[in-house]
Amino acid sequence: MITDQDLPKPWRVVASPIDQEHATALDAAGGLEVGAEDPVSWDLIENADTGRRVMLRMGVDETGVVITGIYVPGPSVIGIGELRNLPLAAIESAARSRKARADAFFGAALEAGPDADEGPLGNPDGPNDRQFYGRLALRYLRVAAESARPATDLAKAEGVTPRTVQRWTARARELGLLPPGRPGRSS
Repeated sequence: MITDQDLPKPWRVVASPIDQEHATALDAAGGLEVGAEDPVSWDLIENADTGRRVMLRMGVDETGVVITGIYVPGPSVIGIGELRNLPLAAIESAARSRKARADAFFGAALEAGPDADEGPLGNPDGPNDRQFYGRLALRYLRVAAESARPATDLAKAEGVTPRTVQRWTARARELGLLPPGRPGRSS
């Protein structure tokens, strides 16, 4: 499934996912088989400026979320120029990033334990203190959702230097408790 946040402007979600009966019909028309190990959804999006609607079949592979099919409902045909301008790579990338954040949040929550938000973080007991790094990851993800400089803001809240938070988040990423950072960005 995709969300409006996965789409560049002026695209928007009309239905995500579409109803199962229509999804099954689209898969059958395309000769596509779906098994329990191949979760997919058909999502209807629309360009708010042109009114063009496109259905995307979203699936998952070893790299993450991928677009596995495209259907352009009529009545008008789509030209090669318009097809080339569909923001498919941007949609796939945004959906992949959202899934990576959700997976990291879930993993961090499991490691952090029930008291993840209580008290200050303190310091890790060692490089493999998964509970500490889980607590850190949860706090970092929450701050990052609302801040352009999450490491700086989290450092202020925890009473440590931004460099300390950056070092901790690097270790949390190595442990798989945070998704990869954005290249060229330091917060």
